[in-house]
Formats: sequence, C-alpha cells, structure tokens
Amino acid sequence: MTDGIYVGTREATPIPQDLIPSQEKALALADRIGEAIAGLPMAPKRIFLVGSGGSYVGLVPLQYLLDTESSTPTLRINSDEFFYRKPASVGSDTLLIALSGTGNTAETVRAAQWAVEQGATVLAFTLKPESLLGTKFDNVFVPEPEDNGQRSQLGGLAASQLMLQFAGLALLRRDGIDTSARESVLLQVPEKILAALEEFEPKAELIAGAIKEAPMTYVLASGPLYGAALTFTMCFMQEMQWMHAATVNSNEFFQGPFEVVDKNSKIVVFLGEDKTRPMGERVRTFLDTYAGEVHYVDAEDFTLSGIPAELRAFVSPIVYHALTTRIAAHLSAATGYELDGRRYMWQVEY
Repeated sequence: MTDGIYVGTREATPIPQDLIPSQEKALALADRIGEAIAGLPMAPKRIFLVGSGGSYVGLVPLQYLLDTESSTPTLRINSDEFFYRKPASVGSDTLLIALSGTGNTAETVRAAQWAVEQGATVLAFTLKPESLLGTKFDNVFVPEPEDNGQRSQLGGLAASQLMLQFAGLALLRRDGIDTSARESVLLQVPEKILAALEEFEPKAELIAGAIKEAPMTYVLASGPLYGAALTFTMCFMQEMQWMHAATVNSNEFFQGPFEVVDKNSKIVVFLGEDKTRPMGERVRTFLDTYAGEVHYVDAEDFTLSGIPAELRAFVSPIVYHALTTRIAAHLSAATGYELDGRRYMWQVEY
C-alpha cells in the first residue's frame, strides 16, 4: 500500500442506517419484476447473466439458484467476454439479465445493447435511474433513491441481491415451481441481515486485525457464497485497500493452491448450508491439520431467527454479500486507509 486516502487507524464506521430502507425499496419492485418475467413473449431457451467486476460476481447466487432448479441453461459471463464472443445462441429466445450498480459500466451497457440487436430480451438491474443502463432499455429495475440521495455500499449490495433473487424466483415460477415460501422469507430479509451483521461485528473486527498486514490472504468458498468471497478479495481488498488477495473455489483449492499452505498462511473460509457444504468441510479438515491462522465464517453460526431451516441456505448468500462490507469497514479502520481511494480506477485512461 503506497498511496490512497490515509486518515489513520480508528473505530470502524457503524452499520449504515440505510441498510433496511434500501432493501425495502428493492422489495417494492418484486411484483414488477415478476410481471415482466411472467410477460415474456416466450419461455427463454437460454439465459445469460452479464456484468463486470462486483456486479459480475454479484450474479453468483442467482446463477446457483437457476443452475440447481431451472431446466433452462444459464451462463454467467463477464460483459466484455459476452460482447466479444458474441455467442451464436443469442436470439429472440434468449433472456439476458444485466447488472451494474452504477449503471454506467460501459462494457455491460454495450453487451446488453448487442443482445437487444440480436432480438434478445434484456432485463437491466441498477441502482442509478439516470444511468446509461437505467435509461437505454425497456425493462429496467431500479430501487427508489434514498431520501438524502446517498446509498451505502452495504445498502446497494443488499438491494441488488434482493432484486436478483426475485428475478430468479419469477423464472422458476415459469417452470411451474412453487416459490411462495421463498418469496415470503425474502420479505423478512432486511431485519434478518441487520441482526446477522450485529452478531458478526466482533468476528469482522477479528478477521480484519488478522489480515491487515498479511502479505497474501486467501478466501475459500463454494456454491452461492463464492460470489461474496470474490467481492471481498477483488473489490474490497484489491481495489479499495490495494492488498494482495485471492479467492479460491473450495474444490479447486485441492488442484494446486493447497501446496502454498503453511503455518504462516492467512486464510478465511466461507462455509454455507447449501448443497456444496461438503466441499467446505473437506477444506476445514485439511486446514485444521496443515494451516496456520484460519478464520471460518460459518452460516450455521448465524441465528437467523424465524427463518425455516430449509430456507437458511437460500438466505445465506444475501447475508454473506452484506457481511463482506463489515469486514471491509473494520479492515479500513485497521489499516487507516479509506475505501474511497483509487490508484487507477477513474483516475487514468484505461
């Protein structure tokens, strides 16, 4: 770390007050999202999930939901990969879901525009109504802005995840799947996320303190939590704190990366309650034997009171995307560097 906005070590910023209001504004879009998908002129034969950076990895939980329950082939792909590959299958029977928090990610706008030109239906999700993505397409979903015009990273991440999950459930309903229980539980999510984050604060501070000076941090995850792990390493650690970090899939860990593990390693493991949990348990068995400092963030440890046991795995990815922002807040406090500093992004031509 050589540049950035240094303000000195301090207490972490508190959980933003817009967390619940931001999610409530996303919940207000549920019916409109459902109507748009129910009203598609034909059942899509292929679905593409398109985004870049944090938005690209934010699509992981939706991809997991569709992969495990929908019969329609779904591909999550980087915006420019989609645009330059120009998949031959894209046509009038294609649905493209595009996500960009700012709505001005040029690659995502360009990819969505190309899909429209091929006759595909595009559903665009953003947090900024006046953005390019928010104004160029017919089916755009944007939560109402906050009263003060500002939305925190935490509020934005949570709102985006809710919108995407409602889209996924609407697609499952087209397949004849009953999603009513999950729709109901999403209405409880804002309060549950806040409670989970309050539970997690001591551990977020502990993890931040452990990795603040680490030469390299590895974060392991699988299934729907892989996106949250990537959000933490790529967006918060690399982009915002200029720290060396990598996310490794819990199975890919055993295809080479585990060879770098020793008693000096700094590792964080996200363990879910979904079908891929055995992958995380295998990681834990190995790391408990050979690694040094390992911090497990286990979904089973969160209370999530009132969430039926069979729906905890469905809710967990939304919780994990939110909790990455709290580790980041404590990491920023521990290093003394604000999360707003950039060396290249928005500073130079690239």
